[in-house]
Amino acid sequence: MRTLILGLVLCCFSGAQLSAQGFLEGRPFTNHTEVGGLFGNVEYVTNPYGTPKTYGRQNKTNLTIQTFNGLMLTSRLAGGVTLGVDWFNDALINPIALGARYDLISRYNARLFGTLDAGYGFTWFYKNLNGNKLNGGLMLNPGIGWRLGKPGNAGFTIAITYKRQEAIMKMPVDRAILRQEEARQYNRLAVRVGIVF
Repeated sequence: MRTLILGLVLCCFSGAQLSAQGFLEGRPFTNHTEVGGLFGNVEYVTNPYGTPKTYGRQNKTNLTIQTFNGLMLTSRLAGGVTLGVDWFNDALINPIALGARYDLISRYNARLFGTLDAGYGFTWFYKNLNGNKLNGGLMLNPGIGWRLGKPGNAGFTIAITYKRQEAIMKMPVDRAILRQEEARQYNRLAVRVGIVF
């Protein structure tokens, strides 16, 4: 999976290099940096060996930071790369994604925009403990937001998005257990504030 993602990123960069003299020449740069919270409700088994199994629920709140760097492809559409850090309770994931920002409704000082990021979450800064190993996975982050500020100048944003991040926790094995891993899907509502220029 990492080879496929790396290949896609290299193709994008090489394509950008080849077309830099044509389509991309003179396109304005844009940056959108955000910080916010990830909000979710987790269901877990409280007695895995009981019959019937009983479940508990717990609300989770986590921190997210991301920055989108790209080019204005049209007056309403920006395309680029999104880098981020998501602190879940038991995981630190660094998503890298291809991203797009599109102005849906544009008024003079306020714009409604759509956002979409799709990529892969890496675990470069996560410290594995007790023989456990966390591997990242696919990430999808669509959403909608509101930008306040004059066109062409810096602006303030607030966005609400759905964030899905996959990960796999591999645990140590012994003679009785051949394979022990836990597939995780973090499904969160993200509320972010940021600046864009």
